Amino acid sequence: MNDRYFELELMIENLARNFGVPNANCYFRLSRARRPSRNEYRRKVAEFMLEYLRVLDAFKGLDGYDDLKRFVDERLRHEVERVLDGRNRDVEKRYDYYVMNE
Repeated sequence: MNDRYFELELMIENLARNFGVPNANCYFRLSRARRPSRNEYRRKVAEFMLEYLRVLDAFKGLDGYDDLKRFVDERLRHEVERVLDGRNRDVEKRYDYYVMNE
């Protein structure tokens, strides 16, 4: 793990669980979608995860921005692929819980 971006690495690893899932659940509740498909749910979680890229705009103009952007793009792409492929246990578990309880 890159020591320079240690905190960001941890945050990105947990982004689906701590940001994508809660926002996806809220989105589906507000849209009254009680039983979205598993793929629809995964795509919405990934969509919210990708919103983190907008946060990077705060770093523009700083030395090292390009390196930071490459790092985040690579790590975020990896985590989004895991979600979309159904390899993120937290997302899969929360989907089951959502459709069971809505």
